[in-house]
Amino acid sequence: MNIALILSGGTGTRFGDNLPKQYHMLMGKEVIAYSIEATLKSSIAEKTIIVASSAHIERLAVTYNVPCIEGGASRNTSLKNGLDYIKFKYPSCEKVFINEAVRPFLTTDTINEYFLYLDEYDAVITTQHITDSLGRDGEAVTMRDEYYLVQAPEAFKFDLLYRHFSADSPITATVQQLPADRKVLKYFGFKHNMKITYKEDLLHAEQIMRLYYGDKTGEV
Repeated sequence: MNIALILSGGTGTRFGDNLPKQYHMLMGKEVIAYSIEATLKSSIAEKTIIVASSAHIERLAVTYNVPCIEGGASRNTSLKNGLDYIKFKYPSCEKVFINEAVRPFLTTDTINEYFLYLDEYDAVITTQHITDSLGRDGEAVTMRDEYYLVQAPEAFKFDLLYRHFSADSPITATVQQLPADRKVLKYFGFKHNMKITYKEDLLHAEQIMRLYYGDKTGEV
């Protein structure tokens, strides 16, 4: 069984609003709606589950007709709650796809690609090349080609992730909790994987959507 997990427990402290950023409107839809719709259109994802704060669970479940469970105080805690729920409710799960609700440029094609890559790899992570100059304290020169950014979405063989993932770990890149011998695909092909962090990001995201997709935002 293949399951898509959407993490939506963040409170958006940096966003500076009482309403978490994933529930603000972007081109006529909640930011989270883009991730939900992309997963529901997938022919490979058999179930979509949202992990959210208790204040939003009931509304999300009714609005989008998907299972919603309570998250935690951190991303790792919310992810662990989601994995525990899957282990209990869907013990036949073989692959899990994970996205953050504040990343609205997820596509169904990307979801399907990541699931298919798991036939060969233990994990697939979204990575971006660093285009700015990079510095490090104590180094005269830091070679940016030796580094890359790690982002959601990500996908894993479920049992491997479940065995090794700990909510108490300070590691925020999920893949780095896996054993050193795991086989990981670094996917550099997701170019417009914007994360809504600040209020002005909503405006930037809208302009990108209009530029690349026109008014067909439901097809993003």
